[in-house]
Amino acid sequence: MRMVNEGGDRVTDFLKTIPVKHWSTVHFPGCRYGEMFSNVAESFNSWIKDECYLPVKNLVDAIRAKIMSMIVERREKASKWVRNICPKMDQKLFDAYQESRTWVVMHSGDDVYEVHSEPTVTVDIARRSCSCQKWQQNGFPCCHAVRAITNSGKELSLYVDPYYHAETYRASYSYSIYPIPTLWMPQHVSGEDVILPPLSKKPPGRPKTRRIPSRGEKVSQIKCGRCGKFGNHNRATCKEAM
Repeated sequence: MRMVNEGGDRVTDFLKTIPVKHWSTVHFPGCRYGEMFSNVAESFNSWIKDECYLPVKNLVDAIRAKIMSMIVERREKASKWVRNICPKMDQKLFDAYQESRTWVVMHSGDDVYEVHSEPTVTVDIARRSCSCQKWQQNGFPCCHAVRAITNSGKELSLYVDPYYHAETYRASYSYSIYPIPTLWMPQHVSGEDVILPPLSKKPPGRPKTRRIPSRGEKVSQIKCGRCGKFGNHNRATCKEAM
């Protein structure tokens, strides 16, 4: 609605030419698994912030080496998990249970339940759906679904999408990236046909090295040793008047 108000007929005509499922979350046929931001790209840029100033050839090789080490580290970490669900999502299930433990649940029939929360919602365990739409969107039981499932006496992990299972995580890092010895790398050939990078003017000001958090992203709070307030600054970057 905000886009239509600002753009007027141009935005309205543009949206009419695009299928609704491509820009509306409600009509999206699949699961987004909770990812509604560009955090993946931003995190990757922050991950290679020390290497991004290298020449292209060295940059690619540095990224290959980092990914090679990351796969081994995550594979070893996942091999120690004993639960069916990844630890972070398992904790999220526990938090949802703690939040919903005081809610009243009424059995409507079959696998349909009415959960009296704020507001009251309907949960269909068999269809894995909740009237709040979060379960369908993320593939992960919302707090209403967690309350209904635990009330029914069924196992919570059976209603979590395989995307969040530890076995899926292990399969994602089951492959390996093998080292590339320098002996196999192509030799640099100098000549007149070398393409140089384009000339560019450095913009004014200090370049940003930290990524900008997306809207709705939870940023960890730290306590400043100078002003004593919680935020995302420390003693070195504190600007509070003392």
